Amino acid sequence: MASGRTHVAATIALTPMAAMIAWQLAGGEPTAAALAGAGCLSGVLISPDLDMTGRTISETILLRWNMIIGRLWIAIWYPYALISKHRGLSHVPVFGTLSRVIYLSAIYVGVHFLLQYYYSLDLLQWPILHQQELMIFVAGLAISDFGHWVLDGCRF
Repeated sequence: MASGRTHVAATIALTPMAAMIAWQLAGGEPTAAALAGAGCLSGVLISPDLDMTGRTISETILLRWNMIIGRLWIAIWYPYALISKHRGLSHVPVFGTLSRVIYLSAIYVGVHFLLQYYYSLDLLQWPILHQQELMIFVAGLAISDFGHWVLDGCRF
């Protein structure tokens, strides 16, 4: 099994590849390349290892950057770690990516309802209006997750 630092290095190395693939598939569209690259790079923080109850490399990175944001990130992902078996579904290509995207979406919807109740803000319009962009971003994240899976020995 690869270390967290190895996973981060691999994700960074895969980012230009993800961007180039999206650029090619989108007929040279730079926005698609940027979104896929950003999605892949986000794999440093939204990694399959968030299924661990111990501190992950992404949590360590955020704690070093900003203690408040780092602790918030740990709190957000703690329930996910409790309900996920390490190297279980969260490490299966595509399914693991979708499990984390669905988890984050549920939090997003919860925040939406709180903000709508207290401040009349409607956060649900943005993802509805930007579905294609979100799909490209998630595809980039899936590429990062695939690299993570390969480094962990391609286990199901």
